[in-house]
Amino acid sequence: MAEFKTHLASGLSTGAGIAIVSALYLHLDGLQVFSVAVMGALGGILPDLDSDTGKPVNFLFGTISVLVPALLLDKVSAYVTPSIEFLVFYFVGSYVFINNVICELLKKITVHRGIMHSIPFSALCGEIGYLLYLSSGPDLALAVGIAIFIGCINHLILDELSAVTFKAGVVPVFKRSFGTAMKIYSKSIFATLIVYCTLCGATAAIFV
Repeated sequence: MAEFKTHLASGLSTGAGIAIVSALYLHLDGLQVFSVAVMGALGGILPDLDSDTGKPVNFLFGTISVLVPALLLDKVSAYVTPSIEFLVFYFVGSYVFINNVICELLKKITVHRGIMHSIPFSALCGEIGYLLYLSSGPDLALAVGIAIFIGCINHLILDELSAVTFKAGVVPVFKRSFGTAMKIYSKSIFATLIVYCTLCGATAAIFV
């Protein structure tokens, strides 16, 4: 299994590459380009939401607990006046809820190299990124969605590559973990159904 630092570096490289292409062909401004790069880096570590070690999970949820409330603020503002006291409650409450409720729940119901290490989950993450950014324009949303998806896929590829060693430098030897990342379903039928149903819902939301 590739290390956390390797996945983060891969995500950063992916995000930066897609951000540059987006700037050239979609004519995004500086802030939008930066946002694409950040989301690509996040995609590079998202499959580790099911990690059984502390560092990836703590980093991921610390980042998500800041990014998600910020991305949803414009939608929340349509129903509530964003006063200073509300913003303090909103961001602090979101941070505590995501880190202490959502995080703990995922730790209990997921297993490492489960459905979160799969192609459909990568597609779902990309579509959610697209939907979250859609209010900022379809071009930015598309760039973010692609950045997250490719970041996730790179994560899976690195995990598969790390499961192959070479005996005497020539003969490939496959570890037991080989094939547990680049997959389309997990051993848990329930988890697989949840991801596929959510993916269908996100796809429908995009086209509707």
